[in-house]
Amino acid sequence: MKLNPDLLSAARRQHFPLFVMKGFETLHSGEPPLQMVWYLQATCHALMEIHDGTKRRLVITKPPRHLKSIAASVAFVAWVLGHDPTARIMVASYGQDLARHHSNQTRMIMESEWYRRDFPGTRISERGNRALELETTAGGVRKAVSVGGSITGFGADIIIVDDCMKADEARSPTIRQELRNWYDNTLLSRLNDKATGRIISIQQRLHEDDLPAYLLEKGYDHLNLPAIATKDEVIPIGPDRVHHRKVGDLLNPGREDKATLDQFRRDMGPVAFSAQYQQDPITAEGNMIRLDWFGTYDEAPPRHRFIKVVQSWDTGMTAAPTSDYSVCTTWGFEVEERKWYLLDVFRKRLDFPDLKRAVLDLRSRYRADRVIMEEAGSGFALYQDLRSTGKLRLLMIPPVSSKEERFNGCLAEVEAGHFLLPCEAPWLDDFRRELQAFPDGKYDDQTDSFSQFVLFQMKNWRWLLTERTGDGRVRTPIRLRSRPW
Repeated sequence: MKLNPDLLSAARRQHFPLFVMKGFETLHSGEPPLQMVWYLQATCHALMEIHDGTKRRLVITKPPRHLKSIAASVAFVAWVLGHDPTARIMVASYGQDLARHHSNQTRMIMESEWYRRDFPGTRISERGNRALELETTAGGVRKAVSVGGSITGFGADIIIVDDCMKADEARSPTIRQELRNWYDNTLLSRLNDKATGRIISIQQRLHEDDLPAYLLEKGYDHLNLPAIATKDEVIPIGPDRVHHRKVGDLLNPGREDKATLDQFRRDMGPVAFSAQYQQDPITAEGNMIRLDWFGTYDEAPPRHRFIKVVQSWDTGMTAAPTSDYSVCTTWGFEVEERKWYLLDVFRKRLDFPDLKRAVLDLRSRYRADRVIMEEAGSGFALYQDLRSTGKLRLLMIPPVSSKEERFNGCLAEVEAGHFLLPCEAPWLDDFRRELQAFPDGKYDDQTDSFSQFVLFQMKNWRWLLTERTGDGRVRTPIRLRSRPW
């Protein structure tokens, strides 16, 4: 049955996924039609939230060859200019060849017969039809730029950053810093309206300190689509529509099944595969610890089940964006199981007054029996302040060896299975990722808090097992010569 062309045009104008499918047909003539699978619907939905102004900052991470560029840098641009031929859009890529390729693909769609029928008010002007710049007759522009280049004199309503770095460049801290500087000092300044301007970053992960990581630290919204699901998720794919993804689900099993992905992992190596396909970059030198050494729990027992609760602090100096984080890990010891439960990870950059408040608040919230802190920097100043006011007596831990030596001293204890992590927690992914990346990860504050705690509980097991009455007297003396687990 032949559908009415006017109805098809109206449908493509209203439904971006249909527009993407038609754009793919134009760019890949003769190939099988594009299947609008769930992850493409999720991508389209996220882009529509940017178009509608529901969101203004978006990071999309997904594996190579999953239509990142066609969806965001090509079809989305053509769609926006179709609805608003005065829109000004900048698309940044790592090199001019890639920038030119995406510009040419956008031109192919906008000059197609069906696009001209769908959006009769949008036309590319003759004087504005250049390799890296498409200008409409209404004054709208799609401008392609290469990362690091000069872009003075052009203002944008929407900025799209698409594959901003080559894989082999991601290992260079100098290049990563130059990219961040260019983003902050050059690209952001090109937004016409700082209040309403929108930014999309769409790419595969390459390094734990890459641009997506930097943007996520700034609070950008994130659509993360690893090749193999690592957790259960509910992912929006349209207005009032979601996709339920389970652990182990493949992103596109019809195109890349488990055997294919396993072969990719062997060919690329685990580090590159984890970054580019799983969107979970780890350092090649890390992995001193294995996550399967930890047990897990669904729901923490109530407070009275823990014979002791210990909080371990690693403190930063200031709230400045370049400062280290202040981290507190809270652990509860369940005496019947002889297991430590990780109850909470607090991680924030704080100035001294806020740090002091956080220490007192967390101690009160979890009714901690002992609060330990490294005897260095702001930790020592905090110890003196709290001791003088009588509000809390911290136990200061002198750093007697290097970070690596302290962490190594914990590994056998962790491998023995004494520590449990929650199955789900908002801080869990960052905590596990930092442990895995140590000692070559970007941050080590959570790792330092963790190793400090593990070494503390190894040395203080008699205190751990000692129960006291309400007036502070020992209820049952501990007469063991060695730790009973």
